[in-house]
Amino acid sequence: MPTPDTSWQSTACNLCSLNCGVEIQVEDGRFARIRGDRAHPSSQGYVCQKASRLDYYQNHGARLTQPLRRRPDGSFEPIDWDTAIREVAAKLSAIRGEHGGHTIAYYGGGGQGNHLGGAYAVPFRAALGTPYVYNSLAQEKTGDFWVNGELFGRQTCHLTEGIEESAYTIIIGANPWQSHGIPQARKVLQEISKDPSRTLVVVDPRRTRTAELADVHLQVRPGTDAFLMTAMLGVIAQEGLEDREFLERRTMGAERLLEMLRRVPVDDYSARAGIEPEVVRRVARGFAAAESACTRHDLGIEHSLHSTLNTYLEKLFSILTGNVGVEGGNNLHTQFVPLIGHSKSPAEGGPKTRVTGMREISKFYPPNILPLEVNTDHPERVRALVVDSSNPMQTAADTGAYEEMMERLELVVAIDVAETETTRCADYVLPAQSQYEKWEATFFTLSFPTNHFHLRRPIVEPAGDTLPEPEIYRRLMVAMGDLPDRFPMLERVAKLHLKAPALGLFPKALGLTLQRNPGLKKLASMVLYSTLGRALPDGAASAAVIWGSCQFYFRRYGTQVRRAGHANAEALFRAIVDTGTAVPLSTHEYDEMWELVRHDDGRIQVAIPEMLSELEALAAEPRERRDGGEFPFILATGERRSYNANQIIRDPAWRRSDPDGALRVNPADAARLGLEDGGSAMCESRAAAIEVRVAFDDSVQPGCLSIPHGYGMTDPESDASEGNRIGPRINVLTSSDHCDPLAKTPYHKYVPVRLRPVAHQAVASASQS
Repeated sequence: MPTPDTSWQSTACNLCSLNCGVEIQVEDGRFARIRGDRAHPSSQGYVCQKASRLDYYQNHGARLTQPLRRRPDGSFEPIDWDTAIREVAAKLSAIRGEHGGHTIAYYGGGGQGNHLGGAYAVPFRAALGTPYVYNSLAQEKTGDFWVNGELFGRQTCHLTEGIEESAYTIIIGANPWQSHGIPQARKVLQEISKDPSRTLVVVDPRRTRTAELADVHLQVRPGTDAFLMTAMLGVIAQEGLEDREFLERRTMGAERLLEMLRRVPVDDYSARAGIEPEVVRRVARGFAAAESACTRHDLGIEHSLHSTLNTYLEKLFSILTGNVGVEGGNNLHTQFVPLIGHSKSPAEGGPKTRVTGMREISKFYPPNILPLEVNTDHPERVRALVVDSSNPMQTAADTGAYEEMMERLELVVAIDVAETETTRCADYVLPAQSQYEKWEATFFTLSFPTNHFHLRRPIVEPAGDTLPEPEIYRRLMVAMGDLPDRFPMLERVAKLHLKAPALGLFPKALGLTLQRNPGLKKLASMVLYSTLGRALPDGAASAAVIWGSCQFYFRRYGTQVRRAGHANAEALFRAIVDTGTAVPLSTHEYDEMWELVRHDDGRIQVAIPEMLSELEALAAEPRERRDGGEFPFILATGERRSYNANQIIRDPAWRRSDPDGALRVNPADAARLGLEDGGSAMCESRAAAIEVRVAFDDSVQPGCLSIPHGYGMTDPESDASEGNRIGPRINVLTSSDHCDPLAKTPYHKYVPVRLRPVAHQAVASASQS
């Protein structure tokens, strides 16, 4: 465990998927000073302003420090771990035994900075027999994952972007200045902006800081991204700007797609998107003619109308122009520990939910359907829910449906670091150690040609009577009778292996154990934790699964791993454990990227029938919204700002600006409605209404509104009443049926609402950033 002192300790920021390396000085358990880690090979000392506030994550009044059990009156009482494990295991076993494992669902498994625990949730779910995994990725990205599977052969395939080297970049529905998503985002954006030989195009309904740095800002009308992208692709096809040689060599079905694009009414679709046709043509020509070009997209198009189609169209820019598998283009990358899997379609025998018949995508199910799987009398309904490191009562669409769901469930178990809106609904609360109190990592290995991985050591002592998630899962599995408490022989061999790995004793003994006990194969990572994990020094048991990942990764990418400086799988594992910061996993050559395409013929399958049908249907889409009179504004929820970070930081004091998440309103709209800058307004959707503070902002188009995520929580220093909520609880406004038809991704960026002033005394307008 860490030694309390004032030396700089290497770790990482946990507030976004980049996980920039940081160094922290700890004094009396508090993060006294924080700076970027210059030794980190990806971030190289870069951090944004949010990292300096990490002490508010580690130290706050809502930390959970002991197991809790709900009393009949709804209050909680502290219990010891033995009681908690025994009772939770008994109740899960009873539901599994009477109704089947499919009546138990699992939600979460890690956030932006903690994925090691989720690796051990896999055998826990296998022991339960539940196929149902819900999480934030499934609320955001499964449409994109499905498209990747159709294009490249597996839903685990994923494109990254070479923005750092690209001559021409289009960013669609993303604001990297605030949301990052690319290494050293602000530095890279500023470098592009200052370089006259490079071009940055931003597609966004709002004039963001990223848009202000762009050479061209296409301020698209909300919900019309599909029309704009189709118009630009139409220009490429109609003017013969596609890379014909690349398409013939690397793709299948391109001619069918091009024939459709040649019929696109470019002027009409441009007008529907609110962009001048000549600007659309200029951008399409510039992208196609550039020496190198790439695209990046994010939730702005994934949480809007035509979500899955949008992600398909965005990828076509690089595919049609031959900017895949090249420097400065879009490239597939390896995954060290896959965050997602590949799901067969129902026609291929893939699983579906018992109530709604929703298909599985990338081994996940969308949170939008979970209440429908519970709030019913269907005999196969979900009856129990285990939630780990997630807060669906705040983050999932349709809060009202989730509130009813929590009332109907027979058992809710929450594993978390902090008291949240979700833990308050649980029957049992199992407290986990924070991300800085245990060995931890994230599996966002998203880079090409060199990929990196960072295993983080604990830097502070655990708070109270908390446990790391892998140990919680192990104890539950032992109590349910699904896992032996000890593996004496294998534990002894593991100790020998760490002293003499070249002998290969542990892999052989592990293989023999699994061969003799076939039921343990699906629990293999927990067997690793229980054996090799016990042998690892410094309490690094959770890192045992990383040893297994190194074996598989080296077996598949041995040449590239050696190129990154590791002679074998054991050398890679030792480098990860011993280095203290991120290490290079592998380095690919660009022509080796094509080995990552998973179709048998190694080609990109461009013509996806479902997407071509939706593309063709755009022409018949009504020009005017049917509810435009009753709900005249389009609200984009979940805006990234300087001091919001999902739900991970509970203490509102961490924000240096925008304390209550103001609603951005165009000044002309505000004047017409009689709103005051800094005053209150009622924002109402078909689902509900919430009171918000108004901020005048001409970066927002007339008829559009923007509100951040990460608010609406109750103050941890006060009771949990509605009056103590800090900022807007935005998912009260959203509806589970307002979503993409294929992936069920909610349209968080396209919520029709109306707005009216509230007769409160205006408060001073806080600065917005």
